[in-house]
Amino acid sequence: MTTKAKDYYKILGLSRNASEQDIKKAYRKLAMQYHPDRNPGKEEWANEKFKEINEAYGVLGDPEKKVQYDRYGTMGNIGDIFGSRTTQSGFEDLMGDFSGAGLNFDFLDGIFGDFLKGRNFTFRTFRTGPGGQARVEFNVPQGASIEEIFGRPPQRPRRQNVNYEITITKEQAAKGLEKDLKRKGRKLRVKIPAGVKTGSKVRLRNARMTTDGQPGDILIKIRVK
Repeated sequence: MTTKAKDYYKILGLSRNASEQDIKKAYRKLAMQYHPDRNPGKEEWANEKFKEINEAYGVLGDPEKKVQYDRYGTMGNIGDIFGSRTTQSGFEDLMGDFSGAGLNFDFLDGIFGDFLKGRNFTFRTFRTGPGGQARVEFNVPQGASIEEIFGRPPQRPRRQNVNYEITITKEQAAKGLEKDLKRKGRKLRVKIPAGVKTGSKVRLRNARMTTDGQPGDILIKIRVK
């Protein structure tokens, strides 16, 4: 989201030479202070303050964003605290603080509504163990992991093409032919068109998804003898 310039150091009550640990400590302290359970009758105000400190921590707690903010005094796309492993770790620690204090997590669905949208994911509490200490139960889409929900989107495999060379006769080159290519136990039918010459190439688009399970084309160079 794009926003006007804000003093994120002031929001977290920090000086501009605050260390990474100072930033994380201030965020956790304020998050506990502004938890709605600790502000009865002022839940809406507490939610807004919680959003504000999360925004500040999302910038100052992320080393890359902090450098940009310190240099220009503003941020374009703030993103969320789940985009950096550093801020994600701080949030996970905060969840432990909430749990230890017996505070609920329900309000986080509203705080992170945009982030959770379409992910079939929610925060909620259940009671377990001696004293009924609260923990978080994550409702995760089948087949997904917590790391996938909270982490950066998994990187796509790098697209890489592979090359083969095939030698055919002049007669085959004139008429064209079909030939099987075997790669990693998988068989592909290659159609060589009529009229090819030495140096011609046949491209099997995205054929590596069939043979390797990875993106990429198979390029077959023709050699006519």
